[in-house]
Amino acid sequence: CIKNSAASVWNRSGKTVRVYFNSNYGGSIYQDFKPGAKGNLKAALKNQNASHQFSPSSSPRVNISYALYKAGGGQITCGFDGYTNTPGRHEGIDFGRGVGSDVHNLVSGQVIYLARGYNGRSGLSTIAVYNASLNKTVIYLHSAPRSSLRVGQQVSRGQIIADEGWRGVSSSASAHTHVEVRTGRQKFASKSVGDPTLSNPNPTSFWISQGYNLR
Repeated sequence: CIKNSAASVWNRSGKTVRVYFNSNYGGSIYQDFKPGAKGNLKAALKNQNASHQFSPSSSPRVNISYALYKAGGGQITCGFDGYTNTPGRHEGIDFGRGVGSDVHNLVSGQVIYLARGYNGRSGLSTIAVYNASLNKTVIYLHSAPRSSLRVGQQVSRGQIIADEGWRGVSSSASAHTHVEVRTGRQKFASKSVGDPTLSNPNPTSFWISQGYNLR
């Protein structure tokens, strides 16, 4: 309510409220106030508060780039619908850390499609993980699936499923992992390059619901 201009809090609700340093309920700096509690914001949050949340989960969200790679995380190299020099509409989010980096599964589910591909523009790799309770499929492109990965296998959140590569990409310098959220049980990613329409909804709210910040 009062971004970067609050020094104290009075929680007049019947729920725990968490005050965050970052926008969109994110970051590792936060402070909880129980129902009816009054108090000063700690030094790191005083006049440096950007969002607050009622009934927060027991732990704050993590940056999705860290969850994907661990070991220091990576970075978002192209956001959803973020093409600037490529014709078409980008249907997922691209992340980069480096060839050979471990790629971790972000949402538990069943592997319903697997294409191992090979390095080079025509060698696209695909891992499709379907979560029935969410009715969502998370699709990973370009990285090299682990040799033990099989169609029908259940994969857990945080499990290593691939090594970052350039399968379906022109050069190793452009290696990245494309992560795409599709509604329903879907084996293939949506077409992006040269396609002027979006088939997938913006995934921001989905990733937030799964405990991730889009960073």
